[in-house]
Amino acid sequence: VNASRQETKLMEECDQLIEIIQQRRQIIGTKIKEGKVVRLRKLAQQIANCKQCIERSTSLISQAEQSLKENDHARFLQTAKNITERVSMATASSQVLIPEINLNDTFDTFALDFTREKKLLECLDYLTAPNPPTIREELCTASYDTITVHWTSDDEFCVVSYELQYTIFTGQANVVS
Repeated sequence: VNASRQETKLMEECDQLIEIIQQRRQIIGTKIKEGKVVRLRKLAQQIANCKQCIERSTSLISQAEQSLKENDHARFLQTAKNITERVSMATASSQVLIPEINLNDTFDTFALDFTREKKLLECLDYLTAPNPPTIREELCTASYDTITVHWTSDDEFCVVSYELQYTIFTGQANVVS
């Protein structure tokens, strides 16, 4: 009966862990999808800006070519001045018109590290007790009404707390607490 109860408890606990993992997976997956949408939106805007820049440049080149074909020198000088001004303005503002495109944009903000969680899951063991702590006698102190005990533990993720038991040696009987 006790073994069946322990098996049932184990299944319930594992099911809860699986449910938590699935919930976190869904939340993190949603955040990644939202990040992807934002990045795609930015990229679409950059593409639109580049297309506008290309269209303006193409129009300016076309006008310059038409001006070069002009046989009337007076008309050529009139249009050439206008085109020269537009080329100067386009060249001066080319840094503004051409957006910065970052094709190497990564999802560094979504870096995941499950090392600690994996270690915690690997420590799950219902069959054995955790290792006892190692008392560091060189750091322990005792005074009139205070005792300080220092210890280290190898099972940092598996042990929630320790119970300290001590014995007071008296002349007649030993008292254990």
